Amino acid sequence: MSPHRMSTAGNDARDAAGDAGQPQYVVRAGVATPFQLRAGTRLTVNGYGFSIQTAPGVSVDELARGGRFPNRQISITTVQQLRGAGVTVNFPTPGAGTHHGTVVLPSPPPPGIFEAISSLFRQRFNPFPVP
Repeated sequence: MSPHRMSTAGNDARDAAGDAGQPQYVVRAGVATPFQLRAGTRLTVNGYGFSIQTAPGVSVDELARGGRFPNRQISITTVQQLRGAGVTVNFPTPGAGTHHGTVVLPSPPPPGIFEAISSLFRQRFNPFPVP
């Protein structure tokens, strides 16, 4: 799938969800607390943000498998929910995992953004933890 263009959070970026009618899942290793998200956010070639696994039409289980996460838990949300928080999800981006993407944030991040993003994630057991 070729990336779509859109402008979100002041960035002209590759939009990860081409079909707004279907949820596009986003999976992150571990429990996506505000602290964990802040600690994982950095400036990279993909933008100022943090790594995730995402791809159109791919299930949460397949995203977890592709991420090869050692964590016993994963955190899950959707591209659509993240857009509502004013951030962009770029996919594909260089990085670890089969379906690597980047959640791109404004830089500097506005107050409360990590708390807002964290509240969008739900946790569950990782079906494919990698030792």
